[in-house]
Amino acid sequence: MQKNDFFTKPLWALFLILMGFCTSCDEQDGKPVEIPMIDFTTTLDSLSTQRVEAQDLQRIKKQYGRFFDIWFSEIMDYSKFRGYPDSIIGQRFSYWVQTNKQVFLWIKEHYEKNTSWRTDLNTMWGKLSYRLPKTPQPTIVSYFSQFSNFNTFVDSSKSQGLILGFSKEMFMNDTFPLYAMLDVPGFYNRYNNTEQIPTMLIWNYLKSQYESKHNPKNMLEQAVFEGKIWALILDMQDGNDGFINLGYTEEEWAMMERDQGQMWKLFLEQKALYSNDFNVYRRYFVYGDKTFGPGIPPECPPMIGSFVGTKIVQRYLQEVDVTWEELFDEHDANKILRLSGYNPVK
Repeated sequence: MQKNDFFTKPLWALFLILMGFCTSCDEQDGKPVEIPMIDFTTTLDSLSTQRVEAQDLQRIKKQYGRFFDIWFSEIMDYSKFRGYPDSIIGQRFSYWVQTNKQVFLWIKEHYEKNTSWRTDLNTMWGKLSYRLPKTPQPTIVSYFSQFSNFNTFVDSSKSQGLILGFSKEMFMNDTFPLYAMLDVPGFYNRYNNTEQIPTMLIWNYLKSQYESKHNPKNMLEQAVFEGKIWALILDMQDGNDGFINLGYTEEEWAMMERDQGQMWKLFLEQKALYSNDFNVYRRYFVYGDKTFGPGIPPECPPMIGSFVGTKIVQRYLQEVDVTWEELFDEHDANKILRLSGYNPVK
């Protein structure tokens, strides 16, 4: 029996229209990119099974180029060995990689299970490139820093293009037992989740790319600059609790949302907002578990200056029709504050 397609045809057409609309929206938000990734930790692991000779150092230096020079200087403290023959340096290097052999195994097991960060990074970098069209495509290098503070780095030298690196053992979630055993500072638990890798890499890239151009000289300028980065990161995560990847719990973020007026009043009362003395306002931007200082509640989360700057920028974007590129090209923090109309004190 022939079916009556009086309803099915219009519905099918509507379905196609909606599918086309959704596809169009996805494209407008930036297509995911395929970022090249290099695992330097795997190379270190392979060296841990043998005696490292001078030619091995020369080989990996040739393979990794400038990255290896930076890593060897910062992590291995190459200055200690300056003037020593390559054979002695190789012996020291051999001992170092063999000492960390078990950690390389833990890292390998962890990242074989935790893989979603790579897809997330490709997606977020596509969105970043759409919002800031001059953004280059990076090469990601994962490395090992022996639990030092070098959890990410940015190298934008023209010789090798943009290189973003992250220390794999610093992003193994707060259940990794060595963090406690090695007395890694407690606040690092805010930033050690594997899923945070894309946010941390983009955060540090934007900071390295734009901070010198903004050259903040007072608290307001610092807050607005940091706020641009946070607002952009939150926008790229489509409101999906992006604050978690910035290192906050839901309760902490809600507290800052609620207490904006008190924060703003505190900045004004302490005459910090327009102060050009970094020592006056630095407590509002430093990493840690809390914000400490006169008049600040003991449970206050860290980096409230960056949070307030984010709220200023978000209000500015609501009030003024500008692109993200135009926002980052605007260096007048007073203008952004004025046009945003931000004033949480009621």
